[in-house]
Amino acid sequence: MLTLCKVRGRCLLMEMANQIRQPGLGLAVFPAAPVAGVVSQLLMAKRAANRRECYVHGLAGYFRRFISGRENKPIGEFTAAEIETWLAQFESHCSRQTWLSRISLLFAFAVRRQFLASNPCKQLERVTVDRRAPRVLSPAECEKLLAMTPGVLRPYVILGLFAGIRPVELLKLDWSTVDLEAKTVTINYAKTRQRRIVPLEAKAVALLSACPLRRGPVSPSNSTVRRFKRSAVAALGLPQWHYDLLRHTAASYLLALHGDAGKVSTMLGNSSSILLRHYHEPVRSDDCGRFWGLAGKSNAVEAV
Repeated sequence: MLTLCKVRGRCLLMEMANQIRQPGLGLAVFPAAPVAGVVSQLLMAKRAANRRECYVHGLAGYFRRFISGRENKPIGEFTAAEIETWLAQFESHCSRQTWLSRISLLFAFAVRRQFLASNPCKQLERVTVDRRAPRVLSPAECEKLLAMTPGVLRPYVILGLFAGIRPVELLKLDWSTVDLEAKTVTINYAKTRQRRIVPLEAKAVALLSACPLRRGPVSPSNSTVRRFKRSAVAALGLPQWHYDLLRHTAASYLLALHGDAGKVSTMLGNSSSILLRHYHEPVRSDDCGRFWGLAGKSNAVEAV
């Protein structure tokens, strides 16, 4: 379908080239442009603007589902009522908010390219989402998680659980950027597109030093990570594996250890306000001691 979108997008560009270059008139409006062609142009524009491929790929997935069965429908024929009805299939307010944001991005692009006079999503009510406290693993759950972690996934779990490195950053990380002597990890593909130096706690260094293979990618394939997370959910009795579960856990125990939100937020690569609002869950001093103490229990960590 995306290949078809690309073809339609090229055809639409050719049509624009033939029709819009009229002296003094500027861009013409094409309300009959098929939505698939507009999607194709949006994705090409995002790539040309140097957006990350994972972001563009994610957008393509959202748009593919939204326009499914309506690829040839003129984008000017989509109404606010139709979009609202389509969004009603999502019971979660969080999901509805996310979908509305992505769909609005498509129509906003169409307005900028003068395929539309206005964005129909602006007529819809904004979705309010209740933010829940982050899920943080207890010391007992961390011990159990470490005990069941196979060798190939040990660096991924250690760096996520004790250094708070983002999952997407872990998947791109190479051992050449891990300096156990300097006790640092260099993140060259950070979310902010700025290099970040992550300091490692002594316990994390000790655990990483025990890993037998310290070259090549730090993490196995994403599919292997997903299978492990499914096993961990079952073993720990979790309702689901929250995307930033390890990162939130690390943030909370690091803040309990250092007592300095500025220092910990710098380590994590975000602001103090984001740390305290979205990542931090209060940790008792005895739990903090158990967490950083269990990290040294090699018998639990070495289990496969």
